[in-house]
Amino acid sequence: MPPTADDRELFDQLRELLAVTVEDVSAEEVGYDSVLKDDLGVDSLALLELVAAIEDRWQVQVPVDDAARLTTVREIVDHLSSLVPAPAGGAA
Repeated sequence: MPPTADDRELFDQLRELLAVTVEDVSAEEVGYDSVLKDDLGVDSLALLELVAAIEDRWQVQVPVDDAARLTTVREIVDHLSSLVPAPAGGAA
């Protein structure tokens, strides 16, 4: 299923966050279906840093068990969309 406008906004913000959080990752190489470890080289330490950045950026809590199950960018966006309220007055 294609991403919704809200999911697309989360994705764009997440790819920028990945670029500043994970060494040697640029926003351009982050795809919606990128696998964190295989495609982007996110190791366990980088994942912890990413989770901390996500929690700080969106003011949410991501339990360690949840973080361990998030292996793709799409899974993170889906998880965030369940935690982060949709922007008020979105596109009509």
